[in-house]
Order: sequence, then C-alpha cells, then structure tokens
Amino acid sequence: MRIWEPFALVKEKKMAHVMNFLSKVNGKYENRSPYQGVVKRDWVPTGRIDFATHLNGDADDADQPNEFKLLVEERRIVESIAGNENLEIQWRLATLKEAKAVVTQYHKYLSEHSLIKTVFEETLSLPPPKKSQANHPA
Repeated sequence: MRIWEPFALVKEKKMAHVMNFLSKVNGKYENRSPYQGVVKRDWVPTGRIDFATHLNGDADDADQPNEFKLLVEERRIVESIAGNENLEIQWRLATLKEAKAVVTQYHKYLSEHSLIKTVFEETLSLPPPKKSQANHPA
C-alpha cells in the first residue's frame, strides 16, 4: 500500500530541489569568487568629501558637539566580462594627510574672508575694566 503525500508537500520538495540546483549554478557551493572584471583605472579620489556621525536626525542635536568622521569619495573603472566599462563609487574614511588638507583649506578661507578672530582682536573689542572703589583708599 502506497501512502500519498499532499500535493503542496510534493511541490515544496520539487521547489527545494530546483533552488538547490540554482544555488549550485550560481556558485554558492564553489570555492571561487564570482568574476569581478578587470580594473581599468584603480581607486582615485574625486575631490568630494562628506561627514558621518551618530546623530539621529533630531533638530536639537544639530547644535550639540559631536564626533564626526571625514569621508572621501573615490571612483574606479572596471571592465566587465562583456567588455562594458563600469564606474564604481565608494566612500571611505579620510587619511590624516587628506584631513590636514581640508583643515588647511578651511583656515585659508576663514583668513581670506576675515572670519578668524584672534585673541588680540577679541581683547581690543572688550570695554576697559572698571575701577572699583574698594581697591582705592580715599
């Protein structure tokens, strides 16, 4: 006597077999990585920068001190197996040299637009200290 499995269970087993076959075809069970193409031009900085932080988007946090990470955009060109040139873009953390260049340019901008206040300039704008009566004998 033969026991009949429900139709859904038979269909599920067949689908599992097909998915197992497809995953082997797609290379999931092979020890080699998929073909990535030939790098025609390696990673070069684009000149664009950005910052990353842990702000949650709350408007009140915008004026609070926080830690920021300087990000640098890079691009490279990779030729696919079909011969197409693909542009890849990535953001990475900046190097110390890149961070120094950003700070240097920022300070140059502030200086050229008279936006830097020195300690000497700030003391000139303060009113002279008032003499108190207690310090001077009559």
